[in-house]
Amino acid sequence: MIPENQDNRKPAYLVLARKYRPKQFHEVVGQEAVVRTIQNAIKENRIGHAYLFSGMRGVGKTTVARILAKALNCEHGPTPEPCNQCFMCQAINEESLLDFIEIDGASNRGIEDVKALRESIQYEPMHSRYRVIIIDEVHQLSRDAFNALLKTLEEPPTRTVFIFATTEFHKVPKTIASRCQHFVFKRLSVQQIVDHLKFIAEKEDIEISPYSLKLIAEAADGSLRDAETLLDMVISFSGSRVQDKDTEEVLGVINRNLFEKMAGVILRGESEQIFPLIDSLVTAGIDLKYFYSGLIEYFRQLLLVRISSRPENFLLLSAEEIKKIREMADDFRAPELLRYLLMLQDGESGLRYSSQPRIFLEAWLLKLCYLKELRPVEQVLQNLTARKPGTAGSRVGEPPPTSAKMDERKHARNLTGSRSSGPKNHLNSNTNNGPAVFPDEMVNNFYLRVMKEKPVLAPILKMASRVEVNSGNLLLNFTRDRKHYADPVNQSLPYLNRLWQELGGQAVELKLDGEAYPISGTAPSSPERTPDPSVKETSPPSLRNFRDEEARNLLDDPKARALMNSLKAQVITVKKKNGT
Repeated sequence: MIPENQDNRKPAYLVLARKYRPKQFHEVVGQEAVVRTIQNAIKENRIGHAYLFSGMRGVGKTTVARILAKALNCEHGPTPEPCNQCFMCQAINEESLLDFIEIDGASNRGIEDVKALRESIQYEPMHSRYRVIIIDEVHQLSRDAFNALLKTLEEPPTRTVFIFATTEFHKVPKTIASRCQHFVFKRLSVQQIVDHLKFIAEKEDIEISPYSLKLIAEAADGSLRDAETLLDMVISFSGSRVQDKDTEEVLGVINRNLFEKMAGVILRGESEQIFPLIDSLVTAGIDLKYFYSGLIEYFRQLLLVRISSRPENFLLLSAEEIKKIREMADDFRAPELLRYLLMLQDGESGLRYSSQPRIFLEAWLLKLCYLKELRPVEQVLQNLTARKPGTAGSRVGEPPPTSAKMDERKHARNLTGSRSSGPKNHLNSNTNNGPAVFPDEMVNNFYLRVMKEKPVLAPILKMASRVEVNSGNLLLNFTRDRKHYADPVNQSLPYLNRLWQELGGQAVELKLDGEAYPISGTAPSSPERTPDPSVKETSPPSLRNFRDEEARNLLDDPKARALMNSLKAQVITVKKKNGT
């Protein structure tokens, strides 16, 4: 027995994704290029026999396929915009037209299904202008099914249009794709989804904030259908007045107060608060990687509010939220906020692949807290400019020394004799007999030139016990136990003098324990000698004083000296030819 009030029942609820599904081309959101191309093809009667629509889920592939079927079969067409009023348009909307076939490729993927389809379309359309066959998720068809369909696409039946839709274009055989007009449906932007959700909310008389709409749009990840489904869920939870906290709870979104609190701790350098905050996130079961992504977005908002004069054009936030962000951002300069943002981005990949994400996150956020202790470059340069000559040993970024510290340094210099009041400049005392260091810029450049031009001589210079500059003269002092290092330096004095004069100095002097180096009157004037391969080796003489008169005459010969200079030779031994 049928109840009396059965005919008075309320109609079944239609979800928002179906209720607001576009029925005409102008209602399609975010696919202007595809829609315009199809409409122009219809206007010019350039209708293809096969179309392939690819793109992510929920961006309008099947919807546009249905609108195209209505545009081709409308009683006022073919028309770029179906009327949705005639019998053909209504029949396609209700899926009752025999010449309109929509197949799910996932459940009809076998070769037998394709053969049955081929048999049903071998005749011309019975009621409509075009027979339209839509195969959704066409990539699900088997290989044999694709092969069976290939012949049909090569020789399509009269007035038959195939429309394939797929979310995985790379799985469609190239032989199929090459026979279709391929249209790529792009991912929708957050702003496009927000605008459409706002339109639906106004139609449904739903009160919802821009922040909640932004959360839904971001959670939809470019899919308009997913966004409409999520909006349906939020409305079911909150009713006609949607609260932001309800949206966050339904979507599992982290409360903005957590990002605000963490950002404040980092910017104020309160490192002791990092561990309790991270512990509260772990206790609440919040995904640390998801939280970190939200923290990056929050710092982006801080930077945007600090730089932009109209941040409301870029941030889908309420005026109150923007005001709170501005209050925090005004205490910092834009370069500082940019530094924090870039460092947060640098740590994202490390957190993603870390085997211990909690420890990594704690350490990285502590590092951000300590950024506050870094000094601006301007302050460092100002400190360097304000330093006196007596503070040359100060570290970069160190504040100017107090008078007590300067007295201590002066006393230490007097004890060590590292710097005198006269014109003599002691650059290195080297009391520990270690390698010499050259802090003076001119001497340092001198050493770098030697290292570049004569790499064998450079480390020998560093064995000097003291390096001094006195009235433009470079004094190299060696101890007696290092006389063997002084010998090759003595041989290279002409080269060293020439190089020192090029750098603006006067002359290079060599000493042993502060006394003049004993240079023989027959010492070669050029350090660059070359051995003769045709002579036999005898006992090697001193590199400074050759007792052999013939050897001395040979080395003093201008031609021999010129040859050794051109070859950059150095005297190693003295040999006699044929044993004479």
